[in-house]
Amino acid sequence: MPGKLQMDKIAALTGFSVSTVSRVLAGKPYTSDRAREAIISCARRLGVLDGLACGRLLIDGVAVFAPGRTFNARGDVFYLEVTRGIAEALAAHNVYLSYCGLEEEHADIEAFLDKAGNKHINAVIIIGTDDPTIFKLAAALNKPCVLINTHDRETALDAVSPDHYAIGFNAARHVFERGHRRMLSLTCLRRKTLYTRLHGIQDAYRHFSVPFDAQQDVIITEGFSPEEAEQALEAWLASHPPACWPEVIFPGSMGMTTGVLRVLARRQVQVPEQMSLMTTDFSWHLENSAGIPITGIAVPCRELGIEAVHLLQHRLNRPQASVCHLLLQGKLREAGSVRYATRHAARVALGQ
Repeated sequence: MPGKLQMDKIAALTGFSVSTVSRVLAGKPYTSDRAREAIISCARRLGVLDGLACGRLLIDGVAVFAPGRTFNARGDVFYLEVTRGIAEALAAHNVYLSYCGLEEEHADIEAFLDKAGNKHINAVIIIGTDDPTIFKLAAALNKPCVLINTHDRETALDAVSPDHYAIGFNAARHVFERGHRRMLSLTCLRRKTLYTRLHGIQDAYRHFSVPFDAQQDVIITEGFSPEEAEQALEAWLASHPPACWPEVIFPGSMGMTTGVLRVLARRQVQVPEQMSLMTTDFSWHLENSAGIPITGIAVPCRELGIEAVHLLQHRLNRPQASVCHLLLQGKLREAGSVRYATRHAARVALGQ
């Protein structure tokens, strides 16, 4: 009865029928933009939206933008998983979902405005784009917009990302807590988020009072392919005597780990008996790694898409709320590839 009275009140205040009010508040399509805006605005003033189920989406269509390689047959598996998370979160709603390629830098502005400005699109999700012009345009659309795995320096848009700093810090901490002090990281720095992860690694060095040498402790590659990691590590080992080799190698993905394992196999270095391995990747890759199991930090992936939809819900119900940047934590997956450095630990205990 209270709900019926509220719908009657909204109908009286807006001039629309009770059935139209009911359809809008149920998140169903086929109502005019004018009716939807008036009814939602009235419901918000009366506090009705506060009582609605948090899972309700009062929109018709969501446009998802991601780097073009996401939608290729052999493209970016990580971002593809993120889009699956979005689709999973929207599956219970009668919402139209469309996808469009948008590159990280120098994005196609005309294509973005054409898709995002469509009258049937009520909300936007942008994945992995670093172009500040796109962020400014998205903020001016007057539509809820959520960024995934990127950051708007103007802080005008809600965002959800893996906590890259914590992922880097905790991966290195896992290594240092086991007594190791010589670690070689392999990473690609093509995204700003990867710089953040490297900063976390560097802070772990400082936290454990381990000297960090950017020339010796990090290998920078152009991408995450096994071939690049293999060539880069082979060159590094060839230029250093075995006495200076690391106790632990920390490649930034399972793809890079594959290249590292090839090098170690050729040089007859056993893992973890002679050299430990630590990595980061999303859980599906860690769980389905070829060869020996590898300890790693599982980076949230599909969860990013799910949380992005929840942020859209939050923004729709509370349009005046402060801008939110949600950081999702990685999770350690122990697989035994990082041994305890017992001899080093003993030296530390004896003060030597």
